[in-house]
Amino acid sequence: MRRTIKIFKTFFSTQISPPTKTLPRVSALKVIGGTCVGASTFIYGKSYHASCKTATQDHKTVNSDEGISYKSSILRECFSAKASVEYNGEFFMTGRDFLDAWISDEFYEKPKIELYDSEYQTMINSIKVPSEPCFNMLFTSTSLISYPDYVFLRSILNRPDDLSVKSFKMLDLDQNGFISLDEYYSLCKMFTRNDEGDPTKHLKTTLRVLLFNHDDNDKITLDKFNYLLKDVHTNCLKAEFNKFRYKTNKPDMISVQGFMRAILRRTKVSQIQRARFIDKSEVYKTLDAITFNQFKSIIVLLHNFSDFEVAVRMYQIAKKPLARDVFKRAAHICSGEELDDEIVDILFYIFDEAGDGHLSHSEFVNIMKEMDTNVATQKTDAQSQTAGSYFRKCIRNEMIRSYA
Repeated sequence: MRRTIKIFKTFFSTQISPPTKTLPRVSALKVIGGTCVGASTFIYGKSYHASCKTATQDHKTVNSDEGISYKSSILRECFSAKASVEYNGEFFMTGRDFLDAWISDEFYEKPKIELYDSEYQTMINSIKVPSEPCFNMLFTSTSLISYPDYVFLRSILNRPDDLSVKSFKMLDLDQNGFISLDEYYSLCKMFTRNDEGDPTKHLKTTLRVLLFNHDDNDKITLDKFNYLLKDVHTNCLKAEFNKFRYKTNKPDMISVQGFMRAILRRTKVSQIQRARFIDKSEVYKTLDAITFNQFKSIIVLLHNFSDFEVAVRMYQIAKKPLARDVFKRAAHICSGEELDDEIVDILFYIFDEAGDGHLSHSEFVNIMKEMDTNVATQKTDAQSQTAGSYFRKCIRNEMIRSYA
């Protein structure tokens, strides 16, 4: 008995071990190999421990003589922590970093790779601008995404297409139907303290080259902007789908449970509600797997959910629940996607808490209209937690699942 008490005292008083001491920076060749159309991809850099520069310390980056001072924000801290490349005092994300940050609900910090001047120039000069707009190169392990690029890409995600077109018009300051390099960097005024949108203060990145070419003389047309929207949405959706997909017997599908987790991570439901919905999805046996196109159709609907809410508002006023045919018709009108009957059946099974075969306004619309678009920026202060707090969190989660 005494031994048991001693073990418990030791367990609850033990702090999580602090980060290890930063090792001296050592020049190393970082090789990221992969066979793609018979070619290998290489990235170079000096690797050092992430603790030498934390996200909270990185409020000012220097990439010119005057330097650019970024305003502190949760988005800024998220970018600084999840970026894996540093050059000239500024952090950069790779395309892989961007996708990882998008599909992850946890806050974490990545080790940094510091580039030499020659390595940075090699990465920029190796970018091939295609004759037809294509931005899939932006999501490779060798692309560079700056903080202004990150803010721009995040701003066009989780938005309906019509609002994205309005964003294009807002950036087109002279209303000539094109976005120039100066107009693109004008958005930097919103999240910096000392930058008036001067492109010369910013280093070249993969997105900048793809949009404006190597000589910075190209412009963004509405067609190019639409290609960018399509490629960004497609790559982020595929990354999220792959996070939940089956690994063995059905590699191109996700389970109903994974499907519900992907939907609920966009909402602000309580942990008890979330656990109850997940448990209901686990016992759903009518459909055992969901394809990417089915997954995409419901995510597009969620992007256009404000229009969906307006379309079904008359049912709320009349206090009438939504039937399946009304739900499908409203979804098609608002998103342009034709929902499969299997997807509609799943949604009605999960969210129909009354069990009457219909969806009331409170059962579905009220949950989905308060979507949290910043799931990737949520931060947990893991450094200040003790082993006991982790133990209590685990017990709490199990109790929630037990009583849900």
